[in-house]
Amino acid sequence: MLRPKFDSTFFVAFKLTHEALDAALKKASELNITQYRVLVKLLTAGTAGLPQKDVSALLDLKPNVVTQAINTLEERGLALRANGATDKRFRRARATSAGGEHVAHVNAAIVKELYDLFPTDNAAWRKILEASIAAGADIDPPLSPDFTEKYPASRTLVSIELVRLAIERGLKETCGAPLSDCLVMMRLGEATRPLRVNDIGESLEMPTANVTRAVDRLVQRGWVKRMGSERDRKAVFVVPTEDGEFQERIISEKSNELAEELLWSKLTPADQEAIGDVGSVVIDGLRRRRAEERNVGFADLRPID
Repeated sequence: MLRPKFDSTFFVAFKLTHEALDAALKKASELNITQYRVLVKLLTAGTAGLPQKDVSALLDLKPNVVTQAINTLEERGLALRANGATDKRFRRARATSAGGEHVAHVNAAIVKELYDLFPTDNAAWRKILEASIAAGADIDPPLSPDFTEKYPASRTLVSIELVRLAIERGLKETCGAPLSDCLVMMRLGEATRPLRVNDIGESLEMPTANVTRAVDRLVQRGWVKRMGSERDRKAVFVVPTEDGEFQERIISEKSNELAEELLWSKLTPADQEAIGDVGSVVIDGLRRRRAEERNVGFADLRPID
């Protein structure tokens, strides 16, 4: 089975899941995303917990960031530290029972937020979302088998954060451009035609002002040029240059390379298909629905007094 192509629709899905995690935490917890990622990792490691250095490696976080996160978790009674039996400098941390209860509470809030953000009134799309959550939980399996079936939404979003941040860093190292600029180039490559700034923003779930700033940077890099139309003098179209087309291929190849390493290689074919459907079915459907909503009422236009 061929792997799903990792295109801009996956970044839109990542953005929506990141928003769901952020919104759920704001409603159900005082923890930030980093602190919650650490708590979930400690919890799913079981009662033995983890050395702090392992938490840093597993979540790709700097040691001082992990230390600060565990400090906060410990202050709130959600985690505990213990010295090693033979080396007092060797610190392990584990989630407490209160930490487990907190993750269960936040997990329920995340599920609700995901259903609110994604168009799950469509039964087929809801089924895809549920399958993708179950699949996403397998990206980074829990270290303790006791948690294989628990908290799939939290584990999925924690894993996706890891993948998203790694791809963002990988693209920056490869082509020197921030993720927003790379996404604009990726979308132009997918469209294979000039796109309005507004159209780029809508398809990427990115504010028009952010797209405009990204295009400004891309023009300076010589990757795109702005074009106008005699038919629509107000519209600004964005077109890749020859160098931009080359850079877009590099961005696409690097994204797919990282997706293979961090995502697809860790999943079964069925899981790959479930996550692939989020991009190819749900996000494309969401884009079509929003386009239709914008067109509602065009037939009833009338002069404004």
